[in-house]
Amino acid sequence: MTLPTQNKNPPLRLLMAFQQAYPGLNPAYIMQAPGREMWVAASVERAEAFTIYSYDLEGRTSFDWRSAKLKRTLLNRPLPRWARYPSGVVVKLCLEQMDIAGFDAVVISDEAPGPRYDYSLGVMFAALMYVLNDRPYVENDLLAIVDSVRREYVEG
Repeated sequence: MTLPTQNKNPPLRLLMAFQQAYPGLNPAYIMQAPGREMWVAASVERAEAFTIYSYDLEGRTSFDWRSAKLKRTLLNRPLPRWARYPSGVVVKLCLEQMDIAGFDAVVISDEAPGPRYDYSLGVMFAALMYVLNDRPYVENDLLAIVDSVRREYVEG
C-alpha cells in the first residue's frame, strides 16, 4: 500500500467508500493529491479498464484508453464533465509510454464541485499514474501535464 509522503492519515470515509464501491477488493494505493485536499484509493487487481467513483459527486464512470481518446465511456456515452481531466491524463501519459492496464479508484475531496475540483482530479490521476509506473514526480510537472490536458483535451 502506498501512503502519502505527508504522513497524514487518509480519511476514514475514503476507505469506507472504496469498500462500498468495490466489494471484495482492497486498495493497493492510497494517496493525497499534491497540494490539494483530494484523496484516492485505487486497486489494479482485476482492473480491465479505468473505473473512477467520485464519492462527492456520487458518480461513476469507466473508460479504456481507446474510448478515452474519443472522450467516451465504455458504454459509448460522453464522459461526464468531471471525468475529462482524469481520462485526458490517461491518454496523454499513455502516449508518453506510461502504461497501465487499468485501475478501480475512489476519490474523495473537500473541494467544491466545479472547475477546481475537475482540475484537482487531473492532478490526482497524474500523480497516481506516476506512482503506478514507479516514477518520481514533482508537483510542477503534474501541473504542466494537467495544463496541457486542459488545452489539448478538455477544451480542444
